[in-house]
Amino acid sequence: MSETTTHIEFIIGTEKRLTEIISRAEMEPLLRSLVKAGPLSAAVLDEADLPLCRQGLEKQLTPAHEIRHALLVEGEPKGTLLVTFDPDLATVPEALAMLARDALQLIINNNLKRMLTTELHTSVVQESYDQLVATNRQLMESEKKYRQLSLSLEQQVAERTAELQKAYSRLLQQEKLAAVGGLAAGMAHEINNPNGFVRSNLVTCSRYFQKVQEMVNFYQLQIAGNTQLLQLQQESDKKRRELKLDFVFSDASELLEQSISGSDRIARIVADLKSFSHVDESGSADADLNDELKRTLAVLAPQIAADAQIIQDLYPLPPFGCNPGLISQAFFNIMQNALQSRSAGLNVTVTSRSDDSGIKITICDNGCGIAAENLPRLFEPFYTTKEVGSGTGMGLTVARDIITGAGGTLEILSTEHSGTTAIIRLPREVGKR
Repeated sequence: MSETTTHIEFIIGTEKRLTEIISRAEMEPLLRSLVKAGPLSAAVLDEADLPLCRQGLEKQLTPAHEIRHALLVEGEPKGTLLVTFDPDLATVPEALAMLARDALQLIINNNLKRMLTTELHTSVVQESYDQLVATNRQLMESEKKYRQLSLSLEQQVAERTAELQKAYSRLLQQEKLAAVGGLAAGMAHEINNPNGFVRSNLVTCSRYFQKVQEMVNFYQLQIAGNTQLLQLQQESDKKRRELKLDFVFSDASELLEQSISGSDRIARIVADLKSFSHVDESGSADADLNDELKRTLAVLAPQIAADAQIIQDLYPLPPFGCNPGLISQAFFNIMQNALQSRSAGLNVTVTSRSDDSGIKITICDNGCGIAAENLPRLFEPFYTTKEVGSGTGMGLTVARDIITGAGGTLEILSTEHSGTTAIIRLPREVGKR
């Protein structure tokens, strides 16, 4: 090679810094969505632990816990995902941090792969024929390394995909647990009311029983003392009036009737919750979707305001093959949004219809509605218009995935300040088993 020839040295896999691979514009939306899901802050740090991008609180006024996950470049740590959260948070956002870490890692791997390809192409174009001949052996070695790297990246992508699926399953479980938590609070109140007066009635009946026992003991003493019949009758009547037994007998009967009614009410609440959860069922079954809608409304009853009006306009539907527990979860998520859409004067209408095209279920409310700019993002994971801590941003995402998995579709129609309508369409034939 002549002295005038310019030599461009190029080796695939040259060590790169994290800032050369991923941009702030790529990190910022992901961190912003992560913070909206609950953590106090999220940041990507370089090798020197200096922030490349941060979202959320710059400084915490109270002590916070941290989650750190390394970000790798060709297997070597080149940065860190740092997530801080309130130690009092009911659910530790480990799954959220892992999901964000995996998403960042995929971006880094894909960008690195694209950079390697781009650099290779640029180098080949710029090099002269003589340089190509001289570097041919290096290219062959580089190609071998590139193929190995590509295979490694594919394997990593497959592994990360499997991890993402596991993380998503955990998120589904967390969403269900969050729903169960809300149900538990409402159900506890519903059960405590009848349980309270049942217990009060039993305490009163216990005191009444002592009065009756006292009367029986008095009567037995009088008989044992050979009291004359007339005197026995007079003394017994006096004792009866003293103990107010006529009122006791009358009131005890009413108390027992009330207690039986309260016990029946508790039994109905438990039956509704058990039917809604389908704890005794597993897998797919033919379900009456009208029954599932009614059960869902029954378990949501504690969340329904006293002045709210719930209209059920349900027509007979054919049996639908599905996982009843999952379908109930989808109905629950949608109905709960409707019940939370307005604090006073709420009207919710639930309708069901069936024709040759399939089954159609609509849940319509007169709540606050959804702004037009937010509608395209309704089904994005972790996206929520509620205040931080008031929602996971997974409710509609989970509902859509369940309905899609059953062969149907979920459509949300809404205008700000004019209410929202959720339209569920399912095939008339038996759903997927």
